[in-house]
Amino acid sequence: MANETGLFIEDLTAGRAVPGGPIATGLDITPEAFEARFGRLFWRPDETLDPIYFKLAAFCKTTAVSENSPANLGAKNVRFHRPPTSLDDAANTTVLGRKFREVGATTGVCQVRSAIGPAGGSPTLSWSRECIVNGRSGFQFADDGTPMDDREKIDVHFDADAVEIAANGPSELPRGALAADDFRVGDTLPTGRISVLQPEEIFWITRGLGNLAKTHYTRDSGYIVWGLLTLLYGVLNYAEQLRGCQLLGLDVAKHIAPVYLTEQLREDEHATTDAPAPPEFLSSTLTVREVEDLPGQPGVKLVSAALDVFNNVNDIGRSEYEHQNAKKALGGIREDGQLHVGDYVLRLAAFPRG
Repeated sequence: MANETGLFIEDLTAGRAVPGGPIATGLDITPEAFEARFGRLFWRPDETLDPIYFKLAAFCKTTAVSENSPANLGAKNVRFHRPPTSLDDAANTTVLGRKFREVGATTGVCQVRSAIGPAGGSPTLSWSRECIVNGRSGFQFADDGTPMDDREKIDVHFDADAVEIAANGPSELPRGALAADDFRVGDTLPTGRISVLQPEEIFWITRGLGNLAKTHYTRDSGYIVWGLLTLLYGVLNYAEQLRGCQLLGLDVAKHIAPVYLTEQLREDEHATTDAPAPPEFLSSTLTVREVEDLPGQPGVKLVSAALDVFNNVNDIGRSEYEHQNAKKALGGIREDGQLHVGDYVLRLAAFPRG
């Protein structure tokens, strides 16, 4: 029997603390390299880090609880309490509870809260998330009289007083950037960009940020896109429009369906067709849900916007979902080839034009 390492669902009892160490440890992707590849996704004050980069790097220091996880289900209440400035901040994760699906189950759902910040100081970033975690070989949950579900309920709540919002926005908004008055409830914001994913992306991100979780790779070398990559690429579609906004967090980050990055070998299987299908791409929509004034911040709006990310599945992609026996995903592919893969609710501070 192979040696089993890491934490399993049996180990993840409520209250257990799992330290993750400084964010900078083991990073091969520098903030400069990330920016060169993706650009500044949101406006940020001088001397601060791109919040999306910081979130991706921080998450990779909280994966000890999901080393044996086949799936990360998503997060709630992702909050930037202040703009991130240092990769010396350390990660700490606390288990909130766990849920076994049924008696005899070999996996369970674990719920945790992670906080990123300086030693002894208040957090820079925090969030709660759920993931499916395997039991050890031979593990099965038995009815021992304990509650089936001892998790805390995660309610989505945004407290403007708990986040640091810049006193002044940019002196001049970049051309094409949205200002406070451009956000109206119910509007779906147009975007002219689509994001093409390639297999190298999952290598670049996971290895560069030190996240080598098994859940990103299938046994036959098909690559499952890391859920946060769909957030990254969905936001990238709106990078130009959101350059005048400060990202305060996400109410919800829900990974609905996987995206498989097929190897060139599988693409070659289709190379004999007269008109090979183009690469799959991610598209997204951003719909404004709420807009309200921020007390004490004249002209600044607090915006809630739903970012929905779609995989545009071509013939190659469909055959990969079939190959992976992803029945739920296959059933979700619409007639136009779109598959809803990510549901994210952004919280933004939108500044007025200078």
